[in-house]
Amino acid sequence: MVNIYDILFFLVLFLIVFVVNYLSSIRKIKKHKTNKIELLNYLIRRFRLDKTKIKPFKIILVISLINAFIISFVTTFITILDISFLWQIMIGFVLLFGLIYSLYEIYGRYLVKKYGVERRKK
Repeated sequence: MVNIYDILFFLVLFLIVFVVNYLSSIRKIKKHKTNKIELLNYLIRRFRLDKTKIKPFKIILVISLINAFIISFVTTFITILDISFLWQIMIGFVLLFGLIYSLYEIYGRYLVKKYGVERRKK
């Protein structure tokens, strides 16, 4: 059963992870441009996005929100479970990888519609 402390734990952890992730990414953009942000480069290569159309600050904001949600949700979920530590870790890893893959795949498909490379018809 989820109580108010679990929700509060989720929100506090979400805010901490979001702020740290976002500020560190913004600092990297200002210092080194977008070449140093690995996840942004991965999304560009994986989904064949047009680099000239991309607005890195918007994408970094969404990436930070996704990362904060994934970490906060998995941490809160496995701490709610009343099972042994080993099972919590195993469930956490499965949940972590599933959320990473699914949320970034959904976001990548959205980015393709918005910033995708236009294909020319022959």
